This record gives sequence, structure tokens and C-alpha cells, in this order.
Amino acid sequence: MSGRCAHFKLQDFIRPGEAYHYARTTLTADNVARYHDHDYHEVFWVLRGQGEHRWNGRTVPLGAGTLCLIRPADRHLVTGSDASPLLIVNLAFPSKTWADVRKRYFADEPDCFEVPDEQRLWKQELRSPGGPNHWAERLANPDRPRVSLDGFLMELPFWRPRSDAPTPEPVPEWLVRAQREIVKPENFIGGAPAFARLAGRNPSHVARVAVRCLGKTPTELVNAARFEHSAQQLAETTKPILDIMLDCGLTNLSHFYALFRKRFGVSPRRYRLQAHPTVRG
Repeated sequence: MSGRCAHFKLQDFIRPGEAYHYARTTLTADNVARYHDHDYHEVFWVLRGQGEHRWNGRTVPLGAGTLCLIRPADRHLVTGSDASPLLIVNLAFPSKTWADVRKRYFADEPDCFEVPDEQRLWKQELRSPGGPNHWAERLANPDRPRVSLDGFLMELPFWRPRSDAPTPEPVPEWLVRAQREIVKPENFIGGAPAFARLAGRNPSHVARVAVRCLGKTPTELVNAARFEHSAQQLAETTKPILDIMLDCGLTNLSHFYALFRKRFGVSPRRYRLQAHPTVRG
């Protein structure tokens, strides 16, 4: 393709605190971005319509189910059709996140990242649990949380064998068991490593499956157990707040207050007073 190539920066799209940029865009023959590259990774997929992807000197057709991965060095341009406008979901995120996800969740699978640039999905693959459309609702969360991005990236079909008849993956029994056991104080005091031991699996594998099946990391599951226990102790006992925190396996009081307030909307002391007004401290 002739003409100058623009360079886009993620900082122009992403807001402070967001892990990624998410957008649904309708493209026609005239409504297109300039030919460009960028300083971030990008994934987009087509929900409906017809168009073209001009990409590193070649042109490929786009239609419903086309999923594309764009790296910083790639130069591309997506065009739609006036007769059949192209509706795409676009996700842009720091390239460092891509490396982090690979290291965190796929450290024990070194060969799975020999990925092609493009994948064409069947309709059932798009809509199935774990498919792009399944994740789109979570990704649209206005907070743009990192856990949603991690969950989506690890489910991309680029690095798993193509299946013409995908089936939903049930929550494995070992993960159900770990969830059940982690609520016990003698277990959650050990944090995420204890969760992996209860699961009986490699920590990176446990983290990957937990995010994929439950939408939460092991640390989030452990903290949920910790703070449910803390709330119960605050409401039903006169035990000092510091001791309750230490019994949960946490050592930083300000961090404990911040996480508790984020979960329950009030400080530990206020929670205790609301649940049991006669208790002080």
C-alpha cells in the first residue's frame, strides 16, 4: 500500500488505571483509520459484515468470525463495505501485558505461542463459553480490569488446536475442591501458594484455569475467603481488628483496611459497629 504510515500510541486511547482499551466500531468504505502501526498489541474480531484487511503488504478478506492479532511492528488498515458495514470488536493493550501473560500462565507450555496472525472461527466458537463474544461483555466493563484482559488473552484460539466442535469446559473437580477448602482459616492463611497446593497442580496452570473458569485469580479467591472470615469475626466477636488481620495471614494494616473497604464499602471498624453497635474497637 502506498502513502505514509501513521504511528498510534496507546497512551492516546487508554485512561489512567485501565489495563486496556476496548471499542466496538462500525466501518464502511469511507469510515476507516489511516494505514498505521502502533506501540501496543491489538486483537480484533469481526461480528458481522464484509471488508478487507490490508496488512504488511497483503490484502485478505474479512467476514464474521475473523480474529486477528496485530503486533507493534505490523502495519495495517481495516476497511468495511457500504453494502455490508463491518462491525468489529477491538482490544488494544500494552505489549508488556502480552509478555506477562505468557510468562505467568504458559510458563509450562513453551510451544503454545507459535501463533499465526489470523484465525477464522466458527459461529459456535465465537459464542461458546471462553470464546471472544463470551468475553466481550466482561471486557466492556468500564473499569477495564486486568483480570478480564488476562482471561481473554489466555483463551485466544491462536495457540490451541482447532476444533470444529468445541464444547464448554466444566470447572474441574480439583478446582472445585480447592475453592471449597480455601475458605478454612488454616488454608487461606497460606495465600495463593496454599490454593495451588490444595488444587494439586502447577501454580501457573491453576491460575490460568481459575481465571478461565471462574473469572478470578487464586489471589482474589484467597482474599475473598479471608475477608468473608474477617467480616464474620468482626460481627460476631470482640477480637481486636489487628489480631483478625494477622489470623488471616496479612501483615499490613493499611492494606487490610483498603482491601476490606473495597469489598464491603466501609472500614473494618465501621463494619463492626454496624453489625454489632455495642462492640468498640
